[in-house]
Amino acid sequence: MSEQTSGGADGNAAMKIGNYRHRKILEMLYRRQSVSADELAAEFGVSKITIRRDLDALAGENLLERTRGGAVLASGLRLEELFDRKDHLSKREKSLIGRHAASLIGENETVFVNAGSTTLEVIRHLRGKKARIVTNNAACLALDIDPEQELILLGGDYRAPSKSLVGEMTVAGLRNIFSSVTFLGINGVNIKKGCTTAVHQETAVNKAMIENSSGKVIIVADHTKMNCVSSFLTCPLNRIDMIVTDWMAPPAFCQEIEELGIRIARVEDGD
Repeated sequence: MSEQTSGGADGNAAMKIGNYRHRKILEMLYRRQSVSADELAAEFGVSKITIRRDLDALAGENLLERTRGGAVLASGLRLEELFDRKDHLSKREKSLIGRHAASLIGENETVFVNAGSTTLEVIRHLRGKKARIVTNNAACLALDIDPEQELILLGGDYRAPSKSLVGEMTVAGLRNIFSSVTFLGINGVNIKKGCTTAVHQETAVNKAMIENSSGKVIIVADHTKMNCVSSFLTCPLNRIDMIVTDWMAPPAFCQEIEELGIRIARVEDGD
């Protein structure tokens, strides 16, 4: 997605700057929904021709839609948000999703849970059940874990924005563990694109959890993730068994999901 530059060290540096600018353009679009070429040129101190090239490159990746004077956010695109911010978004919905998901777990099960604010609610609501929880969700250390439970926190590189553990050590830690159920939080669920996430490093962990799941793979995601696409593929829809979402998830989209043979639970407000 970066601009074409001349070879050598200068070319590599320019490519990194281009990638950074593309990211910042998308972040601005995520906040504001639309931007103009004029304001982007002023923001980054580059020519409008350069900005137009940036916008054309991002449009070519279906990350935005070009307009006459700039761009608008592509329908359904989701970027990463800092954990502390997203943990306060749709808080009630996520809590109800977590409670319903936890109710699906029986005694003495081994449960994979990936990183994220919704999966954190799953872990929170597992209190009171004797279970083995295997996770890369470092945010769970702030919870009051039930002493009857066994918590296995995977090793790896700590990623502060998502409070997750990622990398080769994390994936290696999963190789000899098999779950009876896997809960995955993601950034987007789309009929054509499948289940996607905003963080590339987390896709390897998600895929390893799916690979070593002996039972159901369940997506836990609030309505804002439905019919959305993020940057990196976790898995196609045929690799999951169920989606737990909230009452505001679009009924038409939920029906399409069910027609694919995937069970979907829309947790009602007040449940």
